[in-house]
Amino acid sequence: MTSRSWMGRLGLRYPEAVLAGWGFVLNGAWEFLHTPLYADASREPSYLLWTRLHCTVGDVLILLGAFWVTSLVARSRFWWRSNGTTALPIFLAAGLVYTAFSEWANTRLWEGWGYGPGMPTIFGLGLTPLLQWIVLPPLALRLLARSSAAR
Repeated sequence: MTSRSWMGRLGLRYPEAVLAGWGFVLNGAWEFLHTPLYADASREPSYLLWTRLHCTVGDVLILLGAFWVTSLVARSRFWWRSNGTTALPIFLAAGLVYTAFSEWANTRLWEGWGYGPGMPTIFGLGLTPLLQWIVLPPLALRLLARSSAAR
């Protein structure tokens, strides 16, 4: 049995699990790659590892939350297979709205993190976190669809 076949079976039964796995890999890479854009970029490696992993888990939770919201609206957990073009805007909007709120709340209200001088912003929000939501979730969905189609 190949890894694609077990992953395909898992994706057809529990698409959230496969989506979360791809989301963890993609968001983890993104979080580490845009570290230089944050105010804490010069902190010790153990701190950076912990915070980037923490943020990656948060990204996966946002991904799953947007997936489930979309599933409720589409009335199917398999909307990404049959009705992806109609449901995709709902999926992206749900994640983008939460991401924008989270960025605002964590940088302005709770001061959980801050942007470094190199972070491009739009309306005071970091551009790379917003782009992260626009770029990675559709890619994770495509990887989910490919792994499930391989069965």
